[in-house]
Amino acid sequence: MAKSNKRSTRQKKQQDSEVFERLNRFLQKYQKQIFIASAGLTLLFSFLLFNFNVSLMGDDGAYIKRAYRLLHDGDFPTFQGPLYPIVLSFFIWLAGLNVTFLKALSGVFILGHLYFFYRAFKDRIPALLYIFTLIILATNAYLVSYSSWTFSEALFLLLQAWLFYYLFRHVWEERLKSNRERIMKFLVLGLLLILLAKTRSVGYGAVVAVVIFFVFTRQWRSIGYTLGSFGLFYLVFKGVRSIFFGVSSNAQFGSQFNRLLLKDPYNPGKGKEDLVGFVERFWNNSELYLSKHTYKFLGLRPDDVVQTSTVLTVIAYILFGLALFYAFRKNKYLLFTGVYIAVMSAVTFFILQTRWDQDRLILVFFPLIVPFLLSGLYYLGKDKLPLFRFILPGLLVVLIFSNLGRTFNKVDLHQDKFIHHLQGDDLYGLTPDWVNYVKMARFAAENIPDNVNIACRKPNIAFIKAQREFYGIHRVNTQDADKLLQKLAQNDVRYVIMASLRKYPSRKTKYTINTVKRYLYYIQQKYPKAIQLVHRIGQDEQAYLFRINYNAVGDGKVGGDQ
Repeated sequence: MAKSNKRSTRQKKQQDSEVFERLNRFLQKYQKQIFIASAGLTLLFSFLLFNFNVSLMGDDGAYIKRAYRLLHDGDFPTFQGPLYPIVLSFFIWLAGLNVTFLKALSGVFILGHLYFFYRAFKDRIPALLYIFTLIILATNAYLVSYSSWTFSEALFLLLQAWLFYYLFRHVWEERLKSNRERIMKFLVLGLLLILLAKTRSVGYGAVVAVVIFFVFTRQWRSIGYTLGSFGLFYLVFKGVRSIFFGVSSNAQFGSQFNRLLLKDPYNPGKGKEDLVGFVERFWNNSELYLSKHTYKFLGLRPDDVVQTSTVLTVIAYILFGLALFYAFRKNKYLLFTGVYIAVMSAVTFFILQTRWDQDRLILVFFPLIVPFLLSGLYYLGKDKLPLFRFILPGLLVVLIFSNLGRTFNKVDLHQDKFIHHLQGDDLYGLTPDWVNYVKMARFAAENIPDNVNIACRKPNIAFIKAQREFYGIHRVNTQDADKLLQKLAQNDVRYVIMASLRKYPSRKTKYTINTVKRYLYYIQQKYPKAIQLVHRIGQDEQAYLFRINYNAVGDGKVGGDQ
């Protein structure tokens, strides 16, 4: 009787374990068709969610501006990763400053990412994990929206997926018959790593992740080849930058890295972060990017979520630990994925000030986080807890439908703006403060000669909208009118745009971004006739164009008039 019960229990476990196997076989049978359908959905949602405007933060406009300056002035991009502006400069050379075309390039990168993600994990991890993730990625509004943003995220996603595919397929699986073949394979690996690092600074963490994985797997010779190849391309890049552009220092880090060490990037007087501060920063960022943004990407938290959750953060770390435990025993591809996520997330959480809190900073790792975290539940259900063999497929279905629901809602909300933009009304959907600002930038560009400099706040957006360079006033470092005027004179600024840009973009209050207003106020207090109104636009939340009359300063030593 006891033997019979043991036999029936064993048979039941085998039958339960076949749930995953049947699902895997079914998904593998149709994986090519699912990928094609996913690519089609990505194209569809990329089109329906296409945003013709640049971000009001101005960061995406900054990439275009750097590309333009590289092409026309030979100014090598030295802030943030230089690769994306270099890529954009080639397409600006081909098609001119066509912002819509440049935005559409991001859609190509997102599609390329989807392809290499599929090729990287196909037949290497359980189909249940990568096929469902593929569907989620193809229909995820947050990810697909970057198909029309000129941020570096789309290019980074492409290179990241390409790295995973190349590492899995051509370095680990391909039999290398000679040292020459091995050197060639690792040279390509080094090239991919340097491209990733030069797209975003966090990409340097990919080198660390690869080396750590080789340490775990005791592939000592591969560590040497990887570091040697990466070092070679790093020196080549540095040499080209120095010889052809005259940039000798590592400007990608420079001031950017120093700002990251500060407690407050906008107030250096508060000093640099100490060890305790970095630990607190790590945990606070964990709560922001895991409990807030990652759950939001999955459709499990509201789109406008503000509050973080310690409980959800802890759950994410438990799932990560569970997945890492099984990855060590079950699957080297998932193991590397876990190591990569750990390194890149740790770098992100330690170095970024919590005040930035931008979902795009974790979005680039989202395609890897999803299958990895789910893998822990997959193997737990397969080996230990039969209930998870039914819970996990149900959870995946819930994630897909919640994801689709969020995406359809965003498409519906975007359609009115999308149609107006297709008809050429690029100002539709902007609040009055921004409408007046853009109109003033265009007015100034049309009525002031090109050889006369115009200053403003948000110069990158003005550059994109008015197709002309503007000098940026980003902060007021002194109340000394002569020093402020001297700064303008040194940059040959003759006109200044002052707008009523809202401090809180979603609603009009008495608070505005008053940098330019304060700048001009200190000058006018000492030299009342130095600031002359030229033009005003708007009935409410107005924008102004002022002329700087240097002759009114007195002795005229600050700068000549025009």
